[in-house]
Amino acid sequence: MKKVLITADPDDANLMLEKLSENQVKPLLLPLEQFEYAIDPNEQDALLQQLDSFQFVVYGGLRHARHFLTWMHETDTKSKFREKINLVLNKAEADLLEEAGIPAIQPKKAGKPIDIMEFLLRISLNGAVLYPCAEASSEEMPGLLEEMEMPVAAFTVCRSVPFDKAEIEMKREQLEKAGPDSILFHSRSSVIRTKAAFPDLDLASYSLVAASAGVAYKMRQENLEPDQTASGSWKAVIDVLKGM
Repeated sequence: MKKVLITADPDDANLMLEKLSENQVKPLLLPLEQFEYAIDPNEQDALLQQLDSFQFVVYGGLRHARHFLTWMHETDTKSKFREKINLVLNKAEADLLEEAGIPAIQPKKAGKPIDIMEFLLRISLNGAVLYPCAEASSEEMPGLLEEMEMPVAAFTVCRSVPFDKAEIEMKREQLEKAGPDSILFHSRSSVIRTKAAFPDLDLASYSLVAASAGVAYKMRQENLEPDQTASGSWKAVIDVLKGM
């Protein structure tokens, strides 16, 4: 069974982790990013004052949905969000929200941000969008919404937390023992994180997979040539890894 190194946070890679083992690919999950619940008080005050102005909530991933649910519980605002249109990319986010009593719409199975944009175009361009996100994130979704001239407000619900030296050293030992056949770069930042965490790793000796064209571009900036490039969704990444 082929082994692939995945450095994504489990909340991001949950769909892929479930599917890979079913297709004779063993994921070696060594996350190089982790997040904790965090709220910006100023953003919170502004959101609570404007809560009724939002018609849509768009979730960019399971992590965003999980931390936003924590915030709903803390502020006792869950009933408000039952009245809004909650849009998700994947079934895991839909299941999480619906278990909490929040109806969720998944426009397309294993979707991409563009699928949510197309859904919004079909139903309405009226109404503001709330987008729960990580602190200082550079995600695709808010930019796409702005291009559609839809009012969008990003709301910080979590922040990245660095690993300590002992944790990184443990991951290096695990990597050396496991000996993966290929490495997945799931985001632009994963290229830098992987090189920093594993400085002695001869990346060119592995089959390298870029999750999207943007990731492939970043890899080439770092003098790494992708062997395969997926189209941006986790489903597309799974299809590429299955075929290697």
